[in-house]
Amino acid sequence: MKLISTLLDSRINAKNLLIEISAKDYLAIAKEILKNNEFQRRRVKSSPTLYSLLKEDILRGCVIPPIVLAFGGNGALEVQEGTELGFIQEHGSELLILDGLQRTSSMLDLESELKTKNDIESLSRLYKHILRLEIYIGINRLGVLYRMLTLNTGQTPMSLRQQVEILYLDYVRVPIGDIRLIREVDEAAIDEIGKYSFKAVIDGFNSYLERNELPIDRYDLLESVKSLEKLSKEDEQANLFKDFIETYHSFVAKIDEMTNGQIFDNVVLDIKGQPFGVDARRIFSKEQALAGFGAAIAKLRDFGKLASFEDVKDSIQHIDTTATPSDALSSLLKRLEVIRLSSKKIGNSQRLYFHFYFRELFNPESDAYRDIFAAVDVAYRKYESQVL
Repeated sequence: MKLISTLLDSRINAKNLLIEISAKDYLAIAKEILKNNEFQRRRVKSSPTLYSLLKEDILRGCVIPPIVLAFGGNGALEVQEGTELGFIQEHGSELLILDGLQRTSSMLDLESELKTKNDIESLSRLYKHILRLEIYIGINRLGVLYRMLTLNTGQTPMSLRQQVEILYLDYVRVPIGDIRLIREVDEAAIDEIGKYSFKAVIDGFNSYLERNELPIDRYDLLESVKSLEKLSKEDEQANLFKDFIETYHSFVAKIDEMTNGQIFDNVVLDIKGQPFGVDARRIFSKEQALAGFGAAIAKLRDFGKLASFEDVKDSIQHIDTTATPSDALSSLLKRLEVIRLSSKKIGNSQRLYFHFYFRELFNPESDAYRDIFAAVDVAYRKYESQVL
């Protein structure tokens, strides 16, 4: 392994190292990355002919474009100058492949094929092949996300939500206070306050990043980069994901406490269909509510109505309790039933309604500020004005 140059990427405030390394040494590191690193993007199926040609080119000594990697931990790493190579060798399994996963996978496939054929000569040529690596050291999570977006302009990239899910996957393993995020593969029930679907939380966080409650059905790279530009206006040291879910959880816990976990059904509500949710926890743990919250808080911050998530937490603790909380939820569920019966795109309409609901609830200039009952009707009037 040889260090060729070191540059400072001022956009993400991280060192970019250009390394020359033998394919043998790189593949040893790559195996550890793919085996141990949960953040690592998985291989995408592609044309077998294309990668067959790549394997042939590698054996013929083709110079392939640099593979880009980064240390994708919780925060920016501080590595002393002159110790970078030692650090890479010691912590190689913690690297994340930002660009070059398919090239890496093709080389690993080629190595396996040559070993199976016992083709020692070709295997030796592969191992001696010199690769260039660009390795980011000192990059934080938003920097990793930014680089993942900008490095994949020539191929079909992952959605922003998928990338955020990979980057924040450690929160699934480690509780954030009383909060636990549950993936579908975990097969765990979301059956109590503090448990949330990771997919739903990512949907809400993505709505915060995009300033839009609607789900993304087509990934637009340019628009996603623009959304990251908005993030640069906020405190780069703040862990936005953690702030987002902690703030939202404090709201859900507050409403659940205020309603004492009351259960609602279609008979009590006098509606024909099943209610959107049977209690506060189930109502506000759904993607539509999380997405509406994310978009609403982002918009209020952009408009200068909120300075931080701490402002939202303060409002949550001072929610008006003069109205009966159970009546407020009953009214909310009835409005959601009307939306269900009248909308052609029910999920999107519900997201829009929750967007208005949270904007009215947390906007200091709203007539429904901190009033969970008044916010129901004010939000519905705003919703009607948009869809009628």
